[in-house]
Amino acid sequence: MGYEELVMFIKDGIKFVENFAGIIDKSTPHLYLSALPFSPSKSILARSQIERFAGIAQVAVGQQDDWPRNQQILQGHTDFVESVAFSPDGRHTVSGSWDKTIQLWDAQTGGQVANPLQGHTLPVLSVAFSPDGRHIVSGSFDNTIQL
Repeated sequence: MGYEELVMFIKDGIKFVENFAGIIDKSTPHLYLSALPFSPSKSILARSQIERFAGIAQVAVGQQDDWPRNQQILQGHTDFVESVAFSPDGRHTVSGSWDKTIQLWDAQTGGQVANPLQGHTLPVLSVAFSPDGRHIVSGSFDNTIQL
């Protein structure tokens, strides 16, 4: 394997871990193999490793050609996430949860923009941005709408 192929192999391995981190973090090693068939058809890592495991399952229909451009795992809520919305300019994401909070996220980095917004006394069912992106509105099981 030449230098350029090795660099591509390493970059592909990083994308594999980024996309399947949830499985890898919580599973035993044999489940990493289960993720290989779901890798894109252009994945150098998957192509080279699938050949080593003759009995591994194959994706019959719908396999992606390449890795997704961007994937973030946003963590911060302590209960079910009920609603998510993008700001009109696409720079932020807002989420409402059963933990009674609203979180504002940077859509590019996945980081929290501020501390969670609080005020509802029951789970937050819906969130939305105003058309100009300056306000967030939420609806809750507590029968209130908050701006």
